[in-house]
Amino acid sequence: MPYNRQGRTKDFPVFDCDSHIFEPPDVWEKYIPSHQREFAKSHLYVDNDRGIRVLNGRKSFLDPRTFSYAAEVWNPTITKSDIGAVSPEDPDWDERVGRNAITRDPYARLREMDACGIDQVMVFPSAPMIQMPLVKNAEAARICARAYNDWVDDYCSANRRRLYPCGIIAPQDVDFAIEELRRIAGMGFKAAAVRPILSNGKYPTFPEYDRLWHEFESLGLALCMHTFIAPGTMSRELAERIAAVHEEAGIRDPQTFEPEVSAYSPGLFVRSMRGARGSVVPSLEARSFGAAGRNWLSLVLMSGWLEKFPGLRVAVLESNASWLPLVLEKAEGFLDLHRHILERANLKIGDPEEVFNRQCFIGFEADEDTVLRLWDMYENVGIWASDMPHHDAADAWEAIDRMTGWGVPQTAQLKFLGGNACRLYGIEQQLFVTEAPAEYTPQKLPRIFS
Repeated sequence: MPYNRQGRTKDFPVFDCDSHIFEPPDVWEKYIPSHQREFAKSHLYVDNDRGIRVLNGRKSFLDPRTFSYAAEVWNPTITKSDIGAVSPEDPDWDERVGRNAITRDPYARLREMDACGIDQVMVFPSAPMIQMPLVKNAEAARICARAYNDWVDDYCSANRRRLYPCGIIAPQDVDFAIEELRRIAGMGFKAAAVRPILSNGKYPTFPEYDRLWHEFESLGLALCMHTFIAPGTMSRELAERIAAVHEEAGIRDPQTFEPEVSAYSPGLFVRSMRGARGSVVPSLEARSFGAAGRNWLSLVLMSGWLEKFPGLRVAVLESNASWLPLVLEKAEGFLDLHRHILERANLKIGDPEEVFNRQCFIGFEADEDTVLRLWDMYENVGIWASDMPHHDAADAWEAIDRMTGWGVPQTAQLKFLGGNACRLYGIEQQLFVTEAPAEYTPQKLPRIFS
C-alpha cells in the first residue's frame, strides 16, 4: 500500500532504542584482514544474499526462493498483514514486500527514519549476534566481533548525531571481550550487546564474567541484554528426531539448527518441541524472546547479581515488557518467603523493584497494550523500540497513536519515546523530524538466485 503518514507532525524528539541492520558479506570480506579472513570465515560466516551460513566448520544453505527474510522486510508502506499475506515463493513478493535496503545503506535508513518520525536510533546487529556465542574458537569469535564493530561504526558515520552503533563482544574469552569493549568505548560507542543464553557452558551471570561487567561499569557503557530467536535444539537426540520428521514430511524449516549442542536458551524448548512434532506453526518468535528475557531478569533479581555492579546500566531488549510486573512481584514474594535462608547465607539482596528501577530499563514495542494501560508502572523504565526492519516492526507514528489512544500522558510519552533511552545510553536528545514527508518509497535490495 502507499505511504500514508503525510501530514503527521510532532514537536519532540524520538529515540528508537532498538533497531537493526542485517550484516552484509562485507563484514567478513572487507573488514577482516586478509591473513585472518579464511580462518574466521571457517568458524562464523553469514551471507544473507546467497543464503550461506557457516558455524564451527558446518556449512548450511537457505533457499532465497523460500526464505522469509524476516529480519529485513518491514517498511512504513506495509503492515504485518501485508507481509503475512504473500509468500517469498510468489512472483510479486519482491514488489509487494521485498528486502529493505536500510539494513545496508545508512542513507536509506535516514530517509526511512524521516518517514517513520524517528530522530535518533541505536543500531543493533542481527546474524552475528545470534550466532556469535555459539562459536567455539575464541580467536575466530574475537576477529568477527571486531570486524562487525568496525563495519557498523562506518555505517553510523553517515550521521553521527542520528545513528548510534551498539557493539558486540565475543563472550568466549573474558580478556578478549574486555579488550574489545575498551576499544569500542574509545571509538565513541555508548553500548554493547550480549545474549542472555548459556553458551559453551557459560551464562552471563557466572562469576568468571564479573570483570567484564565491572568494565562496562567503569567505562560507562550500557549493557544491552538483547534476546533473539534460538537456533539449535536441546540435545543431539532431538536434532536427529527433528531431521527425520522433517525429511519424512518434506518440511522446509527456515530456522537452521546445530546438531551439536553448544548453547541453551529457553526458546530452544519451544523450537525443539515444535520441530519434533513436525509442526509448521511459527511459534518460535512468539515464545523465544520473552522467555529468555524473563529467565535472565528473574535470575539476576533473585541472586543479588546487580548489587555487585551498582553503577551498571542494563537494558532488557527485544523481550517485550508486559511480563515485567509479574517477574518483579514473584521475585519479591519468594525472596521474602526464603528470607531466613538468605540471612543464614549472609546474602544481601535488595528489593527487586527498587533494584530494577535504579539500574534497569526494558524495551517495548508499539503493540504492547498492557504496557500502555499500565503506563505509570513503566514510566521511568520503559523504552520504545521500532525493531525495524524486522517483520513485526512499527514506526513512531503508530506508537504515538497507540499511546494517545490509551490515555498515556504526554509527560510519560516523552519518556517512553526517548527520554528514558537517552538516560540509558548517555546520549543527548535532538529533534530532526517535525513533519512526515509528503511521499516515501522504500529502497529495496534484490534477491540473488544464483
